[in-house]
Amino acid sequence: MKVGTILTGRQIRILITFLSGVFLGALDQNILGPALTSIIRDFNISPKWGVWAVTVYTLMYAVSMPITAKIADKFGRRKVFMVGITLFALGSLISGLSDNLYQLLIGRAIQAIGGGGILPIAVAEIGLAFPKEQRGKALGLYGATWGIASITAPLLGGFFVEHLSWPWLFWVNIPAVMVILLLAFTLPENAETSERQFKAMDIKGSMLTGAIIFCFMLGLSHIQGHLGITGIFKPNVYLFLLAGMALLPLLIYVEKRAEDPVINLKFFQNSSLTIVFLMALLSGVVMMSILFLPAYVEYVLDFPAGRASYMVLPLAMASVITSPLGGAIADRFGAPKAIFFGFTSSTIGSIILALLASSVLPISLETVIPLVMATIGLVFLGAGLGLVIGSPLNLLVIGQVDRQEVTSGLAVMTVIRSLGNTLGPVIMGGLLATATALGHPREGFTDIFFVVTFVSLLGMILTISLKRIQKSA
Repeated sequence: MKVGTILTGRQIRILITFLSGVFLGALDQNILGPALTSIIRDFNISPKWGVWAVTVYTLMYAVSMPITAKIADKFGRRKVFMVGITLFALGSLISGLSDNLYQLLIGRAIQAIGGGGILPIAVAEIGLAFPKEQRGKALGLYGATWGIASITAPLLGGFFVEHLSWPWLFWVNIPAVMVILLLAFTLPENAETSERQFKAMDIKGSMLTGAIIFCFMLGLSHIQGHLGITGIFKPNVYLFLLAGMALLPLLIYVEKRAEDPVINLKFFQNSSLTIVFLMALLSGVVMMSILFLPAYVEYVLDFPAGRASYMVLPLAMASVITSPLGGAIADRFGAPKAIFFGFTSSTIGSIILALLASSVLPISLETVIPLVMATIGLVFLGAGLGLVIGSPLNLLVIGQVDRQEVTSGLAVMTVIRSLGNTLGPVIMGGLLATATALGHPREGFTDIFFVVTFVSLLGMILTISLKRIQKSA
């Protein structure tokens, strides 16, 4: 969107409606953290069970996404978005009224099934509402919205827990959903889905896709990284991973014969799109380094635990700022260039953080240089995430798939990135746990950010490969 460009009324309504949905979905993925202690206490359960309030959402969100996306491509994105956001409200109501863990898990699962349709549908609707030369900036607003929600969520979560009670984390979603539904009701339906409605729904493929994603996500989440390679050979890990791998050939067999497959195998026969999916996986791993930053600041910079989380703000703000910038770069110079800049930035940031963790300099709150170095590293890392995740990857998917399958393509990419989100903490947490057990936690942080450096370098290499493929095409 160039300076002076006037948005149409339809474009404004689409942005407000779907960005509101994105904000609500992103908020709910991150808002529950401050409330877990209260939930565990109120339900009188073990912390290992309390964490399932987050885990079940992650699992069902990933499982439902490609299936919901296919239904949206088939019957209309606006309709499915409205159904999804209604399920999200229903799940929120059940979660808020629950008086035991089982009811809460049911509510969270319904929430996740509804939320699984919000993200890919929103990206598809926003992307397709703008011409190609303006699409990047529009999707950059999506990335900025996600970043703002991620910053706001823990603050809101802490406020509600301190001044009200944890059920309000869910009840507040209901009036917000009602407003979004009213906005969505005024939007026209995408017309290109009409021909696909007459093709048979791929029930077998949907069930197999959901089962495979469930097995891989659950298996990966059970890996105890500190056990190294032996962690894979735990029954609750390898049995799920083997089940997922065993179902893959069956899924391929079913999808080759399906009239309208839920997972179009041609996605993976497209070399450019396959590289994009791999970059999404790598970006998911890099994203999860954020989980370890408060502990990094506490151990490496010797910050008190209560103040350590504030040091993550430079990363979050950099991500929010660079997300629209990534869209502008993608519009003008192409999405691969924006992604290359992003992975380069995250490489620089992770190198700085790794070197700082391995430094023998005396570090304290009064030491300015390490604090400045850490801030610079966090800014580079956050800027890299904003450049890669906000707009360019979505642009590449939209440009590589048929208009009638945009939501499905985006959902596949998002699920693959979710696998990276699951794998990242396993690897990084294992490195940190091993180093801590040996009495050298700072070495664990050094290892973590050298892993992030390596992953980011792989992303740069893939971006160069993608450019070559596009030039030769």
